[in-house]
Amino acid sequence: MTGTLNPGEIYRQSFNFIKEKMGLDNSLKSSIITRVVHATADFEIGKSLVFSASFEDALHYIETGVTAITDINMVLSGISNYPNKKCYIRNADVVTESRNTGISRSYISMRKACLENPESIFIVGDAPTALDALLESVDKGICFPGLIVGVPVGFVSALEMKSRLLGFNGNFITNLSNKGGSAVAAAIFNAMVAYLNVH
Repeated sequence: MTGTLNPGEIYRQSFNFIKEKMGLDNSLKSSIITRVVHATADFEIGKSLVFSASFEDALHYIETGVTAITDINMVLSGISNYPNKKCYIRNADVVTESRNTGISRSYISMRKACLENPESIFIVGDAPTALDALLESVDKGICFPGLIVGVPVGFVSALEMKSRLLGFNGNFITNLSNKGGSAVAAAIFNAMVAYLNVH
């Protein structure tokens, strides 16, 4: 066996390698990029990340423990060290409405989340339809997110929804490609939580 078996040392070496290869520093933006690349082993997705001009302001919402809403349970499970989190995807009324209407559970659950938690942090890592419902709620004046992490994955509407997110007049993080996913979304939010715990 060569190399270290210590998980902390493995993380340290991995993060240092990514930061050196990409010319990153210790800023919040660099910390997010580093975690995303580490979670995916994909430098291109790190390069595709887009941040709103004032995205650092969202740290205030995280610091005060504002509810974090996720589109699916996989993103919810991937978020560590942040207890105030919710996902509506398996709610009985959401499942029933989806079955009766043929509309995706992701869309219905995010619409419900916006009504019940209008001033939350929203983290979308899987379903473009969830981001669609969220942005519709914002446009209608129903929802006022402190932060939107919008990195749904796929070939149908994912890139279109991310491009639409660029018009959001608030704090957001997205990536302009078809890549994304639960691990990316969780990595972005976890990086922000970890950054707060260090600074």
